[in-house]
Amino acid sequence: MKTLILHSDQIDGHTELDQLLFEKLQTSQPSIGYIPSQSDRTRKFFNQKLEWYTQFGISEMVYFDLDEEYNKKHISELLSCDAIFLAGGNTFTFVSLLKQREFLPVLQKYVANGGILIGVSAGSIIMSNTIDIAAIDQDIGGDENDVGLEDFSALALHDAEFYPHFDGSTEITERLQRYSIDSGKVIYACNDGSGVVVEGEDIRCIGTVWEIKKGNISLKDASY
Repeated sequence: MKTLILHSDQIDGHTELDQLLFEKLQTSQPSIGYIPSQSDRTRKFFNQKLEWYTQFGISEMVYFDLDEEYNKKHISELLSCDAIFLAGGNTFTFVSLLKQREFLPVLQKYVANGGILIGVSAGSIIMSNTIDIAAIDQDIGGDENDVGLEDFSALALHDAEFYPHFDGSTEITERLQRYSIDSGKVIYACNDGSGVVVEGEDIRCIGTVWEIKKGNISLKDASY
């Protein structure tokens, strides 16, 4: 069954989504692959994530670069992992690299074969049908489409849209409501430390998550 773990961001004191992940992995020594949104040559962000996962007993992660250090010989090692982590960063850059390396179908097949995908921020956004939602806040500090991406189609692993780092501001809320009306999509807007779990066709909200549907916004209970 398809399993996706979508974080807004992982922060201290909020490990419910991670605990659910390790329950689903059902192994004491799970392996996790890590795909950055662009090259992390110093491994600064990779090491931060490795440090995060040490609290759950993970001592190694497989770094797989789609950008400057791309090496297709390492694909089999990545796909042998129990779960693959899609990092945060610029959403447009990430999708551009995935398409350049023809990696969208690779990850789709990985999930179809039972692999678990974990996303944080941009990594969560790209699991939807499109990354259109990443464009709604470009003029107020959101991701910029510096790579000139024209096709916003993404992994298409579930039908809803995901909006991370939601602060509840009137401006962002109104933009999300308008987007939900124009697109006809259901949006899950999450505080950092919160997110959603997709299992098959079911979505479970964890933490502080708002559902925005046809312009209406409602706070979802964590047990949903």
